[in-house]
Amino acid sequence: MDDDGLGCCCGCCLLCCACAADVVCNWCTFLIALAAAAVLVAAFGVALPVRATVTDASLARLDLVVVTSNSSAADADAAPVVSVAYNLSLTVQLRNRNWAMRIELAAPLDAELRFAGRRFFDGARLADAGTSVPPRGTEEFRVLAASSSSSSPGGAVPLGGAGAAAELARERAEGVFEVELRIAGEVRYRPVHAGRSSRLEATCPLKLLMPNAPRGTHLVVVQKDVSCY
Repeated sequence: MDDDGLGCCCGCCLLCCACAADVVCNWCTFLIALAAAAVLVAAFGVALPVRATVTDASLARLDLVVVTSNSSAADADAAPVVSVAYNLSLTVQLRNRNWAMRIELAAPLDAELRFAGRRFFDGARLADAGTSVPPRGTEEFRVLAASSSSSSPGGAVPLGGAGAAAELARERAEGVFEVELRIAGEVRYRPVHAGRSSRLEATCPLKLLMPNAPRGTHLVVVQKDVSCY
């Protein structure tokens, strides 16, 4: 083979190598762009909802107070007034499962307690609007619920029905107090979803064990890590 043929062959080989390298480079660029797009979609395109958990529940008092009416003939058949005196403290944890977005409260986060389907605690403000939870972070809020009605004996509050009173009496006899904590608010996911908010609602079923103790004894009953749905 003469020099011209050898030079032509070498030139073709170099051209083929350059073309192959260019194809590989283009494929690498495409794959990198695809991976970057997938990461951005996973980070900012899909917002994982907030996870709420009750990490601590302590019951210091739970008394059923029954007040009968006056002994006059007109009131002889009147139903007794049934109230409950309680002192309950809870710790609620909000967990942000997103690894690139922080959570910001767009409205105040409130909590209420329900027993036998009835609300018996006026509610508590857990956090104000603007409170934020960092990515992969958690925030804890304390709920203090206690009966404080000065118009009822012993600071008790009405249960709202004979059915609820019977249920509480049954649970006291069994040594178990079942109550629901309900959380409500609105959240935004930052830095995306500007101007939009999502409703945050969660129900936490609590089952507190009550030791057999005489009336007036200070009870300390703890339940940990209750998932809310």
